[in-house]
Amino acid sequence: MQQSGFLLLLCLAPALLHSVAAIHNGLGLVPPMGWNTWCTQGHCGLDVCNDAEVRAVADAMVSNGMKDAGYQYINMDDCWADTRDADGNIMADPDRFPNFADTIKYVNSKGLKFGLYTDAGLDTCSTGTRKHKIPGSYGHYEQDARTYASWNVEYVKMDWCNTKVNGTELDPHKQYAQMSAALNATGKPIFFNSCEWGVDNPWEWMHEFANSWRSGPDHHDDWRSTSSIIDHNIGLGKYAGPGGWNDLDFLMTGGQGCGFDMPGKHCPGMTDTEYKTEFIMWCIMASPLLVATDIRNMTDIMKATLLNTELIAVSQDKLGAGGDKVGEWQCGSHGDGGGRSSNPCQLWAKPLQNGSFAIALYNSDDDHSHNITFEFSILPGMTGKSAQVRDIYNHKDMPSPLKSVTASVPSHGAEAFKITPVA
Repeated sequence: MQQSGFLLLLCLAPALLHSVAAIHNGLGLVPPMGWNTWCTQGHCGLDVCNDAEVRAVADAMVSNGMKDAGYQYINMDDCWADTRDADGNIMADPDRFPNFADTIKYVNSKGLKFGLYTDAGLDTCSTGTRKHKIPGSYGHYEQDARTYASWNVEYVKMDWCNTKVNGTELDPHKQYAQMSAALNATGKPIFFNSCEWGVDNPWEWMHEFANSWRSGPDHHDDWRSTSSIIDHNIGLGKYAGPGGWNDLDFLMTGGQGCGFDMPGKHCPGMTDTEYKTEFIMWCIMASPLLVATDIRNMTDIMKATLLNTELIAVSQDKLGAGGDKVGEWQCGSHGDGGGRSSNPCQLWAKPLQNGSFAIALYNSDDDHSHNITFEFSILPGMTGKSAQVRDIYNHKDMPSPLKSVTASVPSHGAEAFKITPVA
């Protein structure tokens, strides 16, 4: 075996230590943590939610330890709105939320923050199983922002559907800038997430307008989707920093609809090994940690990952660096022919405060386990140095000091460690 990451690391080292100035609303100094409605009524993307579900999730987030672990947002996706009144004010669906203000007050009473969804265009992306289209915010940015602020909304996600107006496609640069200005003009700090699926390279320009931006396509409870998103975000770590984050999309930990019949689907959609990899890599890449599965019924893998305090500490590290791929360990060819790197054994790193690093040994091979070695000398400032090593998923110190760490990583698996240089 021979390590091949050194030249690659020389290119990425400045990026690992790079921080980015972002929107000036004082929010998002670390990636946001919370829950979203997108999957928990049994199917992802059908956009069904209601008052009873939101209250029950708020209760669960307090009782199951998620609030204490740092999760604070309860966010509606494309499921809550209905139409506009005669004055153009957006209204919640009265069947799903008979008193929307009371729903928000209940969430706040639990010490949690409330977030919701809108769209930059004429209509939102989904009807949410209803027989009419749901209005987007186009033409109402300022009005909607004032409404959200009056409701004590503290997180807004703005999607990018139905954006052709009078035959002309809207410009995301202009539309997100306008909504950002509208939210800031309310005087209420509101976390702003842009969702145009990374098609316009938002990591290069969205910092000025949003606190996070979707860097790629929707994430589904399927390994092909998860591994594709990991690959898609290689090289983007340098764009993340306090106030602005690459959003890899929702966490699917535990399965996306296990209480309902899902023809043609197996449930849960990934293995426990794959859910562990998902969470490790989302933390290493400093993505928002927004869970879209049913936290009212926490399975063992959901507890082991979503409540893993040491991985969460990596995500929330105050240095605010984005992690990235820093090398490879030569261990064979990729198994699926899916067009990704021919070498499945990847080395990832995220700088932490006080000179430490979080590292991940990731095996994307579809068929085989591999012994992967991470030599610390490829990291900035670690040439010739040893380090104290801790297995942060299993909460165990390794025999130290070491100049490298080796782990047997299963197919589709990842292992995570914290290394602290020895003076």
